[in-house]
Amino acid sequence: MLQLPASDSIQWSVTEDRNTEADPPTLNWICTGPPDAPTVVFLHAVGYDLTYWDRQIEALSPAYRVVAFDLPGHGRSPGRAEDWSFGYAVAAVSRLIEAISPKPVHLVGISFGGMIAQATVLARPDLFRSLTLIGTAASFPEPARVAMRARAELTRSGGMQAVLPSSLDRWFTPQTRLRRPDLIDRVAKTMLADDPAVHAAIWELIATFDVHDRLSEIHRPTLVMVGELDPSTPPAAATALADAISGARVVLLPNTSHMANLESSEAVNVELRRFLDAH
Repeated sequence: MLQLPASDSIQWSVTEDRNTEADPPTLNWICTGPPDAPTVVFLHAVGYDLTYWDRQIEALSPAYRVVAFDLPGHGRSPGRAEDWSFGYAVAAVSRLIEAISPKPVHLVGISFGGMIAQATVLARPDLFRSLTLIGTAASFPEPARVAMRARAELTRSGGMQAVLPSSLDRWFTPQTRLRRPDLIDRVAKTMLADDPAVHAAIWELIATFDVHDRLSEIHRPTLVMVGELDPSTPPAAATALADAISGARVVLLPNTSHMANLESSEAVNVELRRFLDAH
């Protein structure tokens, strides 16, 4: 567990962002790989934890120093629903990176982790060598925002079990749900153990996310990966991301839904390793 040191206030915010000055969280994190190698930092999706990067950690650790951590309120990192804001998340990620690496790092985020990654690179570009975004978006149409707020309310009223079936439907293809009962069981147990208050707060937060007009400010090599069957952040969202970031490249992953690092781990690892080696 790492108690992050205090730091100056950050410069990035979202409209009506709240609690950007909340106390820095205590984060559970792991580090592996050669100590002098370039560092890769992974940000997981809402409801998950650092262990869901296991295939990527295994693939990259022979050549890279790999760091993954539990977001506040996930896994073994404590966190309160009322603290959550994008400013809070940016501060947590920035302070972790400052504490673990004297040099800029490669940042990889999926879904909500990809949104935090965008926000953090915009706030602290000095901390990063490259950016990889998987199954994420920079903005959402209003119907999607309405659905996110409804998901938050359903979580509060019915608990995690109320949103589990629809989550699994969006995150994985029917083939994966049929062929990988071990994976689905693992995700279901993780979800059911999550704090509904934190989950609801984050979905309300996601419904406010919009950095599309600032993407041109990102001047780091960027890779965007998306599943061709992703209903949550579809290929059009990935294309919009890449078009707005100078030099960004899109990789479309066939027969893959939202949680690409789990469904198509080998393809993700090949593309990620190729991109990191080039930068």
